[in-house]
Amino acid sequence: MRQSLSEKRSTDLHAPEPATRDWRAAARALTLAVALSAVLVVAAIIDQAGGRSLADHAAAVYAPYGKQPDPNLLYGLVYTVAAIGALLWLLVIRSVRSRRRSAPVLIVVVTVITAALALLLLVTTEYGAQIFPPLWGILAMLPPAAGILAAVLLGRRRG
Repeated sequence: MRQSLSEKRSTDLHAPEPATRDWRAAARALTLAVALSAVLVVAAIIDQAGGRSLADHAAAVYAPYGKQPDPNLLYGLVYTVAAIGALLWLLVIRSVRSRRRSAPVLIVVVTVITAALALLLLVTTEYGAQIFPPLWGILAMLPPAAGILAAVLLGRRRG
C-alpha cells in the first residue's frame, strides 16, 4: 500500500538532518583573516613611525653596494599586500554569508593569492640577502592561514 505524503513526513521527523557546511564558522575565520590583514597594516604603521626596523634592515642589505633603498617603497609593498588581502577576504566573506556554491572555491583561490603575496615578502632577495625581515612575511602569512581554516570548515560536513 502507498503512504500519503503526510504519513511519510511524520515518520521522517526523527531522521537525522542532512549534513551541512559550517558557514558561520567559516565566516568568522574569514573575519579573522581581515583582522590579521589589519594587524599587518598596524605593524607597518608603527614600524614606519618609530622603530624603522624594515627600513634599517633594507639599508643594511644595500649599504655594501653603495645603494640607498627607498623605505617608502618597502612600506608601500607591505601596505599593498595587506590592502589587497583585506579586500579579497571581504569579497569572500560576502560570498560565504550568501552561501554561494562557489564560496569554497573562492576561499581556496583567495588563499592561494594572499599566500603568494606573503611569499613575496618572505622570500624576495637581492644581492643574496632577504629584502624584508622574516617577521613581515610571517605576519603576511597569517591571513592565508585563516583562509585555510575557513576552507577546512566549509569542506567539513557536520551531521
